[in-house]
Amino acid sequence: MKHLCGILLSFLFYLDSVAAQELIKIGYPSTSYTTLPIVAAVRAGFFAQEGLRVELIRMAPNISIIALVNNQVEFVTVQGSIIRGAARGLPIKSVAVIADRPVYYLVARDAVTSINALKGKTIGLNSLGGSAHLMTKELLAHYRLDPDKDVTMIVSGDHKSSIESVHVGQIDATVVPVPWQVVSKKAGLKVVAYYGDVLRMPLGGLGASDEFIQKRGDTLKRVLRGTLKGIGFLRQKEKKSEVVKLIVDWFNVDRETAADSYDQIILAYPPDGRTSTEVLEKDLEISRQLGAIKGTVPLSRVVNFKMLDEVARELGAK
Repeated sequence: MKHLCGILLSFLFYLDSVAAQELIKIGYPSTSYTTLPIVAAVRAGFFAQEGLRVELIRMAPNISIIALVNNQVEFVTVQGSIIRGAARGLPIKSVAVIADRPVYYLVARDAVTSINALKGKTIGLNSLGGSAHLMTKELLAHYRLDPDKDVTMIVSGDHKSSIESVHVGQIDATVVPVPWQVVSKKAGLKVVAYYGDVLRMPLGGLGASDEFIQKRGDTLKRVLRGTLKGIGFLRQKEKKSEVVKLIVDWFNVDRETAADSYDQIILAYPPDGRTSTEVLEKDLEISRQLGAIKGTVPLSRVVNFKMLDEVARELGAK
């Protein structure tokens, strides 16, 4: 009886502690490497240590921005959409950069021997107007293809569906982040380009509304602290086996695929949640050249790293 009462009291204490945690909803677009630090922070209990209960909600980039503006979520991770929305005048800002390297690949059916062989072909994407779309336009332009005339880009679903569509010949190529290039190769596709060879831009981050930043600064700092701890966890080489298991669980891939992707994934995460001014400016310039934004936009309109810098100093992030 005493044992049963002890269990009951422990359970009630657990319920009280959960109820006391502040709920934070974060919108994310897909099971991408750009969200992995937040997943790591949830699994490792870093947010719980900050008195937070984080709920990840999967939603399309454009929907997540609308949800952010309407206070239906507290944060979103679609860095490119955050920057472009803020540049157009939406009351939102990027408050941290989670990933600043495009660990993306253009994969195609075996008959496509190079990027130039994609002229007249179809490329599948998970959405149009997002970062992957803009990056692909920039990549094609780098190889002297007109992204609006020489190829057709369509929405082909998530990465698994898109790989299958290439495999059966419904589309000619698709864009996938790590570790899906390994899955693509196993499906008989070939890598025709690695985006990291050509581009450097922030792809994952945390965006919040101006109202949230102004009125809930303490909560913002706690979210940022948990996120940076998640990044730190991923980058610790002694945690490799745990990180590989996390990659297996998050992407639903086998351990071999996860292990093969580990080195590239962890290099994508800046330990202090920042990227260089040059990279941020380049991101804006690409968006401007491709017509996603108009005119010159100061960084102060799209980013607010004040709280991030405070947290990074407290944690000694390097």
